[in-house]
Amino acid sequence: MPNSVANSAPNDLPTTLRVGSRTSQLALWQTNHVIEQLKHRWPQLNCELIPVVTQGDKRLDRPLPEIGGKGLFTAELEEGLRRGEIDLAVHSLKDLPVEEPAGLTLGAILSREDVRDVLVAPNGVTLATLPQGAIVGTSSLRRQAQLLSVRPDLQVRSIRGNVDTRVRKVMAGEYHAAVMAGAGLTRLGLTEHIVEWLPPETMLSAPGQGALAVQCRSDDIGTLAVLAAIHDEEAGRTTTAERLFLYHLGGGCSAPIGAWAKISDDQVELRGCIVSVDGRQRFETQVTGSDVAHLAKEAANSLIEQGALLLLQAGGQNSKQPLHGKRVVITRPLAQGAEFAQELERQGASPLKIPAIEVASVVDASSLQSLSDNLAGYDWILFTSANAVDHFWALAGVAANQLGQAKTKVAAVGPATQAALQKRGVAVDAMPEQFEGIQIIAVLGDLNGKRILVPRSVHSADDLPSQLTRMGAQVDLISLYEPVAATIGEAARKTLTEGVDIVTFASGSAVRAFNAALRGDPRFDEFWSKVVVACIGPSTAEVASAEGLTVHVIATEHTGAGLVAALVDYYQKGL
Repeated sequence: MPNSVANSAPNDLPTTLRVGSRTSQLALWQTNHVIEQLKHRWPQLNCELIPVVTQGDKRLDRPLPEIGGKGLFTAELEEGLRRGEIDLAVHSLKDLPVEEPAGLTLGAILSREDVRDVLVAPNGVTLATLPQGAIVGTSSLRRQAQLLSVRPDLQVRSIRGNVDTRVRKVMAGEYHAAVMAGAGLTRLGLTEHIVEWLPPETMLSAPGQGALAVQCRSDDIGTLAVLAAIHDEEAGRTTTAERLFLYHLGGGCSAPIGAWAKISDDQVELRGCIVSVDGRQRFETQVTGSDVAHLAKEAANSLIEQGALLLLQAGGQNSKQPLHGKRVVITRPLAQGAEFAQELERQGASPLKIPAIEVASVVDASSLQSLSDNLAGYDWILFTSANAVDHFWALAGVAANQLGQAKTKVAAVGPATQAALQKRGVAVDAMPEQFEGIQIIAVLGDLNGKRILVPRSVHSADDLPSQLTRMGAQVDLISLYEPVAATIGEAARKTLTEGVDIVTFASGSAVRAFNAALRGDPRFDEFWSKVVVACIGPSTAEVASAEGLTVHVIATEHTGAGLVAALVDYYQKGL
């Protein structure tokens, strides 16, 4: 990424940027630091800080891996970028998944603080001198694994909260010590609480640790040009090596994987490790080279050859779990499969993200203007998917934001659709118990003479609008998006040929696209006879059957969580 942009902005570069930030003390420090760097390079630039409260900040009652991992700290900021509510989002790079979300990219990585983890404790104790059975706080599986690797007698317990909150808990005696990132304590001026900087031989840091990342929309050329001026080439090179290493191992940002890269004489030295959550198994590697992409793959292959991948596929979970070690293909678009993948990981599975479809906007300008002008005239708006909600807000703009104050009632099919509406401040007036579109009619009441708007996909079935019309409603349909086939490249095909256990489908479009992509490739002649096919609901299963596939699992509750539950039930019964 270039960092040689001149300090006087051309006319086509932005003059104001809205910068999204979590509300913790550390997040605000980091965001203000980025703003300072931008102002230093672009003195005329106006930056507006927009506070955002994430699910990770709200849900402090359970260990982080149990509620979805670090992605809970980034989802709301990323949604704000997609909706155009903010122009930049500032993150700790180690909290970001390796795969870039659809439509977003990293515009800059700033110079790194010290990447090492530290021990926070009263009375000057060290890791070696902690008493037998001492309670050490961390919510990181990576830190837990490496702690138990050197001190198996320790009791590792989850500790949640902001940096200063965790320090207070230790100093108050709730824990004997805690392991934290030294960078956060340094940035907040809390280094007096550090009793030991842990060497990489003991505690190898998380990929990307110590670096700040600035995320923006991938098509926002002006903002990308502004961010290029604060990008640090060395930090970008080392963190890329670490994150590609993580990618090649198939691990998420909460997996028990450590990585640290440094540069010496233009050569990159990369160290990596995978440690079982109980600390009993440890696999390590160290490689040196100039090509970070090749280096990362070499390091990952080294661990795989040692047998570390089996440990990672187990996810650190109990081998008695029904989905333990199962390789599960997720065919949903990348932007939509994160929570489903996390739920699979909690059940011991190894999710493989191979999108069969992408979602593209299709609405024309005249339809959009008519929708915006007449939105308040509808009695009901029926949303049958989170995709419909996302595209409706992206395209209807200001008019959509008035729904909360309008007389128009809103109906949603399924909890994901309801959550997408609630994130936008819109209360849901009706939702069926069965999460299928046609079931929504039962909860709408008398529809005779009512005006109903149904935002939907180009390929949506007509059974719902037809039934609404038969009940006397005036129904307007607006097609906002369509699923289009994604490219399943050679790397993904190689992953499939290495063996998978389950292929999951959340839509008929994904079934058709995935099956068509594999058809004609002789490597997949016997593929469908060796895998379990799992569908989110009966309509998706009907398409799969029509495509000639044998459907083994159909979710009773038509959600990602419902599909995981159905898979667990399938394997528990030994089917």
